[in-house]
Amino acid sequence: MHTERFDFHVKFRDLLRSTFCGVSANKRQAQRFLNNRDGNIAMLFAFMSGMLFLFIGGAVDYARWNAVRADMVESMDAASLAVAQLAASDPSLTNVELIDYGTKFFNENFKYESKVNGFSLDFNLANKAVISTCIQGNLDTHLLRVAGITKLDVDNCVEITRRGSGRVELALVLDVTGSMNSSISGKKKIDSLKDAVTEMLDVMYGTDPTSTNIKLAVVPFNAYVNAGGASSWQDGWSDINAMSYYHGARFFHVDENGDVDMNTKVNHFRLFDSTPGASWKGCVEARPYPLDELDIATNGFTNSAALNGAMVTPSVYIAGSSSYDIRNRDAFDDAPAFALPASTVANSDNLRFVPVFHPDEPDCNNSDDCDNGDYSESGTIGGINWAGVWFDDPDDDNAHPSGNINESSYSNRYFINDYNYLNYNQGTPFAKYVKVVKYFRDVIDPAGPLSDPAFEAFMEGFGVDTSTGHGYGKQEYILRNAYVGWWNPATQEYDYKYDLSPSFSSGRGPNHKCSTEILPLTNVRADIENHVNALTPDGYTNSANGAMWGWRVLSNEPPFEEGIGSADPDFDDWQKAVVIMTDGENTIENLSTHWDSGPGANGFAIESRMGANMTSRTDMRNDIDNKLLRICHRMKEEGYLVYTIMFGLNSSSTELAFRSCATAPNAPYFYNADNGADLEQAFGDIAADLVDLHVSK
Repeated sequence: MHTERFDFHVKFRDLLRSTFCGVSANKRQAQRFLNNRDGNIAMLFAFMSGMLFLFIGGAVDYARWNAVRADMVESMDAASLAVAQLAASDPSLTNVELIDYGTKFFNENFKYESKVNGFSLDFNLANKAVISTCIQGNLDTHLLRVAGITKLDVDNCVEITRRGSGRVELALVLDVTGSMNSSISGKKKIDSLKDAVTEMLDVMYGTDPTSTNIKLAVVPFNAYVNAGGASSWQDGWSDINAMSYYHGARFFHVDENGDVDMNTKVNHFRLFDSTPGASWKGCVEARPYPLDELDIATNGFTNSAALNGAMVTPSVYIAGSSSYDIRNRDAFDDAPAFALPASTVANSDNLRFVPVFHPDEPDCNNSDDCDNGDYSESGTIGGINWAGVWFDDPDDDNAHPSGNINESSYSNRYFINDYNYLNYNQGTPFAKYVKVVKYFRDVIDPAGPLSDPAFEAFMEGFGVDTSTGHGYGKQEYILRNAYVGWWNPATQEYDYKYDLSPSFSSGRGPNHKCSTEILPLTNVRADIENHVNALTPDGYTNSANGAMWGWRVLSNEPPFEEGIGSADPDFDDWQKAVVIMTDGENTIENLSTHWDSGPGANGFAIESRMGANMTSRTDMRNDIDNKLLRICHRMKEEGYLVYTIMFGLNSSSTELAFRSCATAPNAPYFYNADNGADLEQAFGDIAADLVDLHVSK
């Protein structure tokens, strides 16, 4: 956009007004003129000729002015871009040398310098990010002089944003799943990704270590996203007091007297406190659907109407004709129903994020409590007559749809050795567990002496058929996962399970498969490069969860507030953008366990957290694609640029989803990179698209 001062129209309007007023100034003469029938044609011809002369004269002078101005603007743009290109190619040049080059470049292109009075050309290079070029001067008029208009101004300014100074906030949403450890042409994918990011930084930063106009964030993702890098995680956005609906939903509380209390939530932070050598790494569960795909601040507000409205198919996609529009439309049309009432989801407590605490899974690695164990043992503890058969090996369970459950499916099974609390010679931990098992069996037995509808509902929610009474296998499996020990009010910790010699070997523990933490927005190149170079692959793919955190890290809402906000006067000068890169289809870990899947941000399949009846891995996997598209649509609606990259992946479904997610279904917004060289090209092209030389004002 070019600034100018041109008052031709104003002066011409004033001329007509003064002419009309002069004709009618003398009322008596005007009346005589109107009554006189002699010479009317001549008078009218003379009057209209004068008016016609003014119009023609104005058009001629205006056309001349416009020709000069058009050539001037084109020459200014070209000269300013040339200066910017030269400055980028040779940083050693001084401002004096650059200005001299720009002036010569302009003079070679501009044809009307001699016709402009008071001509001056000024290249302002004081701002490292922007080259500002201004011209002052005016043109003599010819025919408009009779109307008192003797000069037409040609003052004009143009700004060129230099390469690498695009005022960009960019989130790199990067796949760090286990498949990134595989190789293409002898090179690991993760290493190709690191090289590609370096290529992007070369384009965006050049030789500069920092920039006042570029900020990047890194959002590594697998099945989880690690948001623990947010400096304010304790300041209102993390669910410290276990108020969110799903916080502690896989566990039950046992008070200091050994009584099961379903009215008290198990706080994941207290479980970390109860596990020696463990601390929260930073991975978080997804918020209840559909909050998991909406950028609502943790200190924000929503209601049922807003949640329902957010899931309505956007009108722009209803009549979409392209396959990409249809794919976006279907993502909304096929959105699952809410698993929880909208009024429940809208509770402000659900806006906070729940720390992931991966439960200890059953193990059977000791001969005293496994297949060849002695189940004939029995005894009495605290008045409870226990039997060895109570502590059944859950790995022999023919009730599961897939048949026997294989112990190797329990990826976190040796986090806590179950032998430490379920074998009869383990003393206090065993005695404590016996009381809980006795309560469990008395409640689920239809003929049992106790009734606890909440506890029964809890077990049934994880697939236990309480109508069958004393069952084994699946029931024992759920019980061991859900039991966390006895509450100790003095220490505010749980005793007798997670404090029993926890093992963190092979990545086991409460942070199982937690990815590298997010790097919040920064303008320091080395911080970005070092963070990416430290990435290590592991886990399964959930690009929708990654994209959602890419949005959050830019949006200036808690938990990440480093991005420029809409209240900032410079907000419109910044472009927010997201790059989403993956090397695999979205997946739900296929484990033959009673949870019916592996873990992820949206829980286990059996929990149906992604929506009503979303209890199969296939349904969950398909809806991750749809969720990604819904998130991408909302980002694009807010003006974000969305770039997507597939790397070494041959998947028609993922390609359609990634093309539909992107701002446009082709380069520079979508790339399908076959190898490392293609990946570097994609990242470099995206960087150039974001910060390449352009006329910014």
